Amino acid sequence: MVWWEVSHQGVTPLHFCEKGVKTGACVYQEDVLQGVVKPLNTTVFSGQKRIYQQDSALAHKVKMTQEWLRRNVPAFISAEDWPSGSPDLNPLDYKLWAVLEDMACQKHHNNLDSLKRSLVKAAAEIPWRRCVPQ
Repeated sequence: MVWWEVSHQGVTPLHFCEKGVKTGACVYQEDVLQGVVKPLNTTVFSGQKRIYQQDSALAHKVKMTQEWLRRNVPAFISAEDWPSGSPDLNPLDYKLWAVLEDMACQKHHNNLDSLKRSLVKAAAEIPWRRCVPQ
């Protein structure tokens, strides 16, 4: 699994979850939310207005994840309030992942490390204006 945050303030580096680990709610909370998202509140996005959103993946919607977000993220769109099928409100899922895949997978990758390097390079090359909804 790859995690990426895109906002008007910019984009974060890609975060790769450990190979072979099923990314259920507990792993998602420990690895991504606690390990990446929470620190962003005091580093990259410190003092800036930010509303966190997720897609409708099961690990994102479960009660324990929603409770974690209520306790640790100043503002987020809860699962019951988020229209997950809206391309206008979710450019990451409906556009940017496809752009990233097109850029990173122009050539065949013989191993996971090659694919990761290509994804990181492609993410760094995406023009920032493509990351902001028009």
